[in-house]
Amino acid sequence: MPNRDDMKKAEMPRFPIGDSPIQEKSHDSLRIKVTDKCQWQCAFCHNEGDISTADLHWGPDTEEVFKSLKEVMPGLKKIHFTGGEPTRDPGLEAVTAGLSALGLEVKTTTNGQFSPERLRSLIDAGLKSFNFSMHSLDPERFLRFQLGRGVWWREKAKKSGKALPASELKRTKMTKLKWAQNQIENQKAMIREARESGVEVKMNTVISNADDIENAAEIFEWAKKEGIPLRLLNDLGNGLESINAIRVFLDTIDAQEVLRKVSIGLSACSTVYRTPDGYEFAFKQIRDMKLESMCRSCPRGEDGTCEEQFYGVRLQKGKNGKYYVVLCIQESQEETQMPLEDFLESPQFREIQSYMQA
Repeated sequence: MPNRDDMKKAEMPRFPIGDSPIQEKSHDSLRIKVTDKCQWQCAFCHNEGDISTADLHWGPDTEEVFKSLKEVMPGLKKIHFTGGEPTRDPGLEAVTAGLSALGLEVKTTTNGQFSPERLRSLIDAGLKSFNFSMHSLDPERFLRFQLGRGVWWREKAKKSGKALPASELKRTKMTKLKWAQNQIENQKAMIREARESGVEVKMNTVISNADDIENAAEIFEWAKKEGIPLRLLNDLGNGLESINAIRVFLDTIDAQEVLRKVSIGLSACSTVYRTPDGYEFAFKQIRDMKLESMCRSCPRGEDGTCEEQFYGVRLQKGKNGKYYVVLCIQESQEETQMPLEDFLESPQFREIQSYMQA
């Protein structure tokens, strides 16, 4: 197996990796950060740009915002909750029901730390898909990632410019094995419960470097045994070392490439693989796809420090009650973070509209 120094030096591949046909899909979704709160302290968490966020609640102002967005973004079909941990927002059911009533398909990323009763109430409210972030099946390894929320990312992705208020996160290293074991068991139970409920269930796991390959192999085997699609994610704060660790892992499982997927106008892409016994999973990647109206003057394109390119539109409600759009999680300029009303008049919005109508 290549050592970590070799992985850092290897040549950057062209994304999405592979030679299979590319399947394009339209840009039809919006990410909503519904809370800052989370039970976990994952070192690689970027917290959607680490900007102070109020819990999102459904009311006339929220309904009007999304009705307006649907009018000016006719390609908008899906909403994806992010955070923090979305289920820490006590008003998530009402938000889900309100968005569903507007004809939007609602999905969430989650760590699975909730009860079966909460799961059922979210499904009854209209939540269609749960994307579980699994970091380890072993409590000692799980604690390796619980070093303080976003501490790796914050060190790698220093911001510049006039930022929106930073989130007031408590960054604490978690050390208790019993707590870690309980988190893992709760998550496994909720994954199974969600699968039995008939909603769409997926899993994500991050491979930061070569030390994570054995950990990822255990998660992979569990997901395959449970019949749940898995996505391998690279650590945005660990660049090429993370990408090449995933490629080494792929070599160990004898998987064959099936197809590649890209989202029109976005950096998100993936390569789908199939194992000899028929299990399909994906390697999610970031391709070189920038928003010209935002990125053309950014020095990160020249010095190689742009980690996410243009991943999509993020919406959140600030502590001051205003709605903000975040287009980049690394830079805090007027071109990248702005009030919603300014965004709707911006050249960035007009460029994004052209992709959503493609």
